[in-house]
Amino acid sequence: MGEKEKITIYDLALRLNTTASTVSRALQNNLRISAKMRRAVQDLAAELNYIPDPVAHHLRTGKGNVLGIVVPRIDRNFFATLISSFQNNAQKQNYNIIIAASNESQDDEMAAVKSLLSKKVDGLAISLSATSIGSDISSKYEEMCAAHNTRLVFFDRIPEKCTADSITNDNFQIGYDAVMQFKKKGCRNIGIFTGPLLMKQYKDRFDGFKQALQDCGLPLYKRFVYENCITMETGTETAMRILMDNDRPDAIFSSGDFSAITAMDIFKRKGIRIPEDIAMIGVANEPFDNFLSTPLSSFDLNQQRTGELAANLLINRISQKETPSDFEHIIVMHNLILRSSAI
Repeated sequence: MGEKEKITIYDLALRLNTTASTVSRALQNNLRISAKMRRAVQDLAAELNYIPDPVAHHLRTGKGNVLGIVVPRIDRNFFATLISSFQNNAQKQNYNIIIAASNESQDDEMAAVKSLLSKKVDGLAISLSATSIGSDISSKYEEMCAAHNTRLVFFDRIPEKCTADSITNDNFQIGYDAVMQFKKKGCRNIGIFTGPLLMKQYKDRFDGFKQALQDCGLPLYKRFVYENCITMETGTETAMRILMDNDRPDAIFSSGDFSAITAMDIFKRKGIRIPEDIAMIGVANEPFDNFLSTPLSSFDLNQQRTGELAANLLINRISQKETPSDFEHIIVMHNLILRSSAI
């Protein structure tokens, strides 16, 4: 037995031999509609279990509480958690959301932004795709949102030079704090797995990493800088390269948990002890970190807070009506969760 078709405002209008606009006004208890018609519409809506569609209403009228959010990937716990927080906080303030994923493609990201703006969202939150970093696409998004009178906030992956509201972590401090933890443990030959250094978040972490080494009087060994190593595959490949060299780091800061966990697995299979021979710290505090045979120390980025702030900031900007004269650049605090891999 198939599902019942959803009752629409047009179904109600047809049953009552009136117009959809009259039904819409009656459902909003508009006094311009007679009391008799208002009662008839509301009674029929209750009888047929009519549920208003806020997005459809927004498309018809240009008025409605709808936010759009664009993320690089939905299949990552970090972004899934962030979206959930964004949605929860939006709904508390009577806003609905539309979610889109760029799948790390600038073309898909642009298509998503165009689609959301065509749906007349009131505000738009964007975390840039890997292929958008280093380009001037963010300024294009700012122009597009301004043309549609849509408020904009960048979050997590933000432009290098951001001329809109933004929310991110202190990635410089994350890199700095990782080195300081390794120094406490007595490590001296510290390496790093980093993402593409064109991406601001990875560059900032690397800059903090280098500054901490300098402040501690420790050398920066270029051979221990492993760029484009943030996936499970690249973590495996890099670990194999490290094992082929007798000169190895005694600690590795990984800019992502995925490369860290596969590297640790390879090391342990080859008799390398974690953390005695090589200590490891990752980033993102993935749910599985605590359940590994050697639990992974990792920076929790508090993505729930980022999602909450993104929704709140957009809604606050929408309520202001006028375009802000200056922008907010909010830093969300991180927390190093210490586990066996770096103690």
